[in-house]
Amino acid sequence: MTEEQQKVLDGLLAFAQEHRNGEFSGQALADKMEPIFQELGFRKELEPAAAAKQKILVLRDDAAGDFVLSSAFHRELRRIYPQAHITLFGSDRNHELAQCCPYIDNLIVNRREYLNHPFWDVFTGLARYVVEVLLPHHFDLGFSGRLGIKSADVLILYMAGVNRRVGFTQNRAAGPGRIAVIGWDVLLTAAVPLRARIESDADRDLFMLEYLPQLPIADRRLEMWLLDADRREAEQALAPLREERKVRRLYAVMPGASELFKEWPVERFAALLSDIMHQEKDLGLVVLGGPRDREKADVLAAKFGRRAVSLAGRLPFRVSAAVLSLCERYIGNDTGLMHMAAAQGLPVLTLFPYPASLNLFPMSCPVRFHPYGVPSVAVLPSTPADEKCRLMHGTGCAERSGPHCILGVTVEKMREGYALLNKCIREKRTRTVLLK
Repeated sequence: MTEEQQKVLDGLLAFAQEHRNGEFSGQALADKMEPIFQELGFRKELEPAAAAKQKILVLRDDAAGDFVLSSAFHRELRRIYPQAHITLFGSDRNHELAQCCPYIDNLIVNRREYLNHPFWDVFTGLARYVVEVLLPHHFDLGFSGRLGIKSADVLILYMAGVNRRVGFTQNRAAGPGRIAVIGWDVLLTAAVPLRARIESDADRDLFMLEYLPQLPIADRRLEMWLLDADRREAEQALAPLREERKVRRLYAVMPGASELFKEWPVERFAALLSDIMHQEKDLGLVVLGGPRDREKADVLAAKFGRRAVSLAGRLPFRVSAAVLSLCERYIGNDTGLMHMAAAQGLPVLTLFPYPASLNLFPMSCPVRFHPYGVPSVAVLPSTPADEKCRLMHGTGCAERSGPHCILGVTVEKMREGYALLNKCIREKRTRTVLLK
């Protein structure tokens, strides 16, 4: 560890020791660390000649679906700062996609977990990691798209000594006309407002760029980045369906999800798809998913004989994304693969556990995570499964151990959603329709 790293780490650890028995204060951290960062040259203004080639850090240590929604941000960031050196701080869940991103110069994969640990243990663990891995880069500018309150990303940007730190405000609405000020915005140099509007996380990410350099966004389309080898492997995986002479078109189907409460029952998918397959004789199904989804995917594919193949748990992540590019539509749960399908232009039929009787808020899942920029229909259950779910304005469902509110979506409602999707495709709509 260099002398510079040691000074910063000593300051952070001393701060943690001094305040361990009390509440964290962003202002107190800034009071402690700003003199150290100033002394070590982390707060110098760039000369105009160097500004074009500044070093930029982008934090995206989240899931694959979130990363796909940020793809337009990465493209626009590179357009605005064409000569900058851009480092992406990714995660175990998105690094396979991030490796192919053409808009970054360097990828660092964050393999730390922060959940369910006492705050000061997280703080000291982050301090050691960030000082070792990020601080030596002397980043001039940093972005975090995380929306969470008291986000670890805010601490990462600050501990890394990033000169200008851009993230969403930590001060949030706390009831009618009130704002909860929690004192973390002092760690950001630009606390981006959370607009009180119904919009996707893709647009929120782009708003960070609109807010900081105040330049218009040139292109809001999402992207997927794949290798030729991924596409060749995808073609090989689909060979059994290609050999079935009656199959001319393929739909991607995703019966699994990252969380159990988002999973619609397999038998309902089977009933819906049976109706579709009966009407569309040239259709084949590609059932996708991860290792945890393999059993349900196999059961679903088996119901359609040679007109379906289960690839769940059998393909590398990027190859599954390449398989999507060979399909015409996506039918399935709210997953990262859903966003990958949309990014490649596939129309989407999906469903959320968010009850239609609840009001939609800017942080509600169907608002933040709907399929972006393609013809799509998202079906919602009519009402919450029980009283405790009426207060869940984010996910819309309080249950986590299994399907709950999502069981309110019937096969008949999904059939209606499929018919509506066909209409959206014919009319070339590119906004998600919520079917309530």
